[in-house]
Order: sequence, then structure tokens, then C-alpha cells
Amino acid sequence: MSFKKAFNIGYVIFLIILVALYFLVPAENMWIAVVILSFLFGLYQLVVGYKLKEK
Repeated sequence: MSFKKAFNIGYVIFLIILVALYFLVPAENMWIAVVILSFLFGLYQLVVGYKLKEK
């Protein structure tokens, strides 16, 4: 699996969860959820990049 393919899969999941958060999380807590989700997506990208670099 290439980095681009892993990135695209992760980005699609990020967008789906972002839409779900819009409907499930109250408006006053939305920024916290978006920041945490963005942090997790960035962490995912670092892990994927590191694992693919090892190969």
C-alpha cells in the first residue's frame, strides 16, 4: 500500500467522522471534538508514514 492510498483512506474516514460529529456533538463542544479528531488524523499520518518508510 502506498502512502497516497493510505492517506486517501484515512482522509475519507476523517471526513465521515467529521460529518458524524456535526450531528452527534453539541455545538458548544464541537471545537474540542474537531481539534481531537484533527490531532488523531495527524497522528495516523505520522504512523503510516513511518511504517511505510520502514518497508
